[in-house]
Order: sequence, then C-alpha cells, then structure tokens
Amino acid sequence: MTETQQQPGMLDMLRSTWDTCPMFGQLREAAPVMYVPEMDAWVLSRYEDVVVAAKDTKRFGSMPADLVGEVPDEVKDQLPHGYAPWIPALVNTNPPEHTRIRRLANHPLTAKSVARREDAIREAANALIDEFVADGRADLVEKFATPMPLHVLIRFLGVPEQDLQRFRDWTLGIVELFLPSIAPERRLELARDQVKFSEYLNEAIAARRKEPGDDAISELVLAQEEGENKLTDLEILGIIGQFIIAGFETSAGGISFSLYMLAQHPEIAARLRDDLSLVPKAVEESLRRLTPARGIVRRVLEDVEFGGQKIPAGSNLFLLVQSANNDPTVFNCPEKFDIDRENSEMRKSIHFGTGPHLCIGAPLARLDMRIALETVLTRLPNLRVVPGQEIRVQDGMIFHRPERLEFEWDV
Repeated sequence: MTETQQQPGMLDMLRSTWDTCPMFGQLREAAPVMYVPEMDAWVLSRYEDVVVAAKDTKRFGSMPADLVGEVPDEVKDQLPHGYAPWIPALVNTNPPEHTRIRRLANHPLTAKSVARREDAIREAANALIDEFVADGRADLVEKFATPMPLHVLIRFLGVPEQDLQRFRDWTLGIVELFLPSIAPERRLELARDQVKFSEYLNEAIAARRKEPGDDAISELVLAQEEGENKLTDLEILGIIGQFIIAGFETSAGGISFSLYMLAQHPEIAARLRDDLSLVPKAVEESLRRLTPARGIVRRVLEDVEFGGQKIPAGSNLFLLVQSANNDPTVFNCPEKFDIDRENSEMRKSIHFGTGPHLCIGAPLARLDMRIALETVLTRLPNLRVVPGQEIRVQDGMIFHRPERLEFEWDV
C-alpha cells in the first residue's frame, strides 16, 4: 500500500470541509481505491465502482452488524438483539430475506400512503416557522431542519405529540452511537437510553396489534403478501429503527443544505417562489450536490479487485456516494447547482442508493423536503446566509449535516 493510500485524519477532514466536492475530486484522481485505517475500510470514490459494489449483493454483503460497536455488557441482557436500528431488517439483510422484509415494509410507504401525510407535514412546517418568522434571523438547522423530520416521523409512526422530546433525544442518541470516538461512559449512557427506546417501540407495536390505527406501525403489523410470512415483532422493531435513523438524517441534512444552496443562488430561489412546481427539481439537485448520506458500508464476501487493488474477503467497503454524485464522468459540471439538468442525467444520481438496497423511505423524504422548501420560500422572503460563518458538519463518516447555519430574511 502506498503512502498516498494511507490517509490518517480523514474523519477530521470530512467534518471540517462542508463542501467535499474539491477534496473528493482529488481522491478520485489520486486514490480512487484507498484504505483508511481509522475507518478500517476501503473507500471507493468513483461512480462506476460505487454502483458496482452497491448493486452486487453476491460479492458485497449488506451493511455490517458491528458498525455501531458492541452493546455494553451492562445492558446486553436488556438489548439481546442489539440496538433497534441494527436488528436485521432492511439495510442489514441480503436477498432473499431482504426481499421479503422489504416487500412487507413498503406497505406504509406506497405513493398513496405517503400522499395522505402531506397536510400533516405542511402543518408541522408552518407551526415551526410560526415560532421564529417575526425575528428575521435564526439558526435554521436548529429551529427548522432538525425538528422538521422529527415532527414528520412522529406523525408517520403515530407517536403522541407529548412524546416528541423523548423521541428526539432517542433519535439523536442513536446517531451519536455511530461515532467511533465517543467515551465508554457516554456510550453506556446512550445504550441505556436505547433500552428505553426499544421498550417504548415494543409497547407501541403491542398496542397496534390489539388496536391498529392510521399510522405506519399499524400498517407494518397488518402487512400481508400472498405466500409470505407476516412481519414478526422483532422485524418490525428493526424496520422502525431504520426508518427513524434514515428518515431523520436524510431529511435534516437535505433540508439544511437545500436552504443553503437556495440562499446562495437567489435567482433560482426566485424562480422556485414564482413556480413551486420546480421545487422537486431543486430537491433532487441539492441531494445530488450535497448528498446527506455521505456513503454506505458493505462487507466484502469474497476476494475482489478494484482499480488493480486487491481487497480481501471480510474487509469493509465504504462506498462514497457523495463523491460518486459529483463525478464529472457522469455529471456535467458537477460542482454547479443546476436545477435544469436533463432528466436522463439526474436519474443517474444515487443519493438514495441503488440496487436492492435503494432507500425504501425515499418517497417520504422527498415529500418532507419539498414541503420544507415550499414553506420557507413562501414565508421567509429574501432568505440569505448570515456572512462570516464557519460551517462545520457533524462528526462521523456516514451522515453529512451542518451543526448550525444562521440565516436571515426580510420581515
């Protein structure tokens, strides 16, 4: 392995560089297949390589079960199956098991099921903006982009409004567990919170089995396909956990950076304000340009080779989706925020993944982001970024979300 391939400090670089396009461009040229010791993973950064590995479930397994580390010994008896988002369900199973679970898990995420949530999502967006619209200035990551998907998730799952704060803390806690650098004491504290989270979700599943309602948990309980076994309580727990982590992070990061890009391009914001039918194009282009799920992890099932580099079975691959979506061999002027890209080009963007593990929650995330942008465009005129800010994104290798981002607008 060459010195170029050894890149200590990669996680620090990711956190300090909110726009990774230039850095990933250098990576694709100099070291498109690179082992990063602090991640214990081989990083693939070229579009072609990322797509190959994402689609091939025979040579590249699902997301490894040990990605968030072991459950501390003190609570293993209370979490015998691990943290809820890591119970085998969608992202961490392979066909044919994955095929059955995905088919049943899709019931609450059909176009019809998602569409009927629109009024509730719009109500949540307006209620959040009501709290600060008169101030003319706010950190929209804290006040809008982060709470917005949480409000959507509790409505989607049928969680009572009074449980929002607990739900928020549990959700942010599982995100923090992805960080490899947290102290053992903090990891234990978070694990204890996850015990409470699993108990809460299990109680919700049991309640829906007795009396189903109009929510996603009920639809998972009732889901039935001809010739398929119904979902078990454990499978539903894993599905809900993965809905939460993916639904929160994708939307929170996506909304944050979509607002940033529109504030940096007022001419595009003006077009959207005059014609809200263009908002979906802005959502897709923002997700391509600053993909909130920076990458996905796969376990190598047999010895493989990429770009002349042999990678042994048992290794982890980190598929750098954010880099693939800015690869100039696929996207024309990828660094440009261009809502007028051809549909044929935009269909190549893999911001929701590709292959068998294409994000099942993409329709809900798209609706969440569309409504968020429409609401901001109509209620916060002349939105602009407060100058002089240092933009830092959260710790960790997978998720890409700014810690804070101050905006101002006309009042």
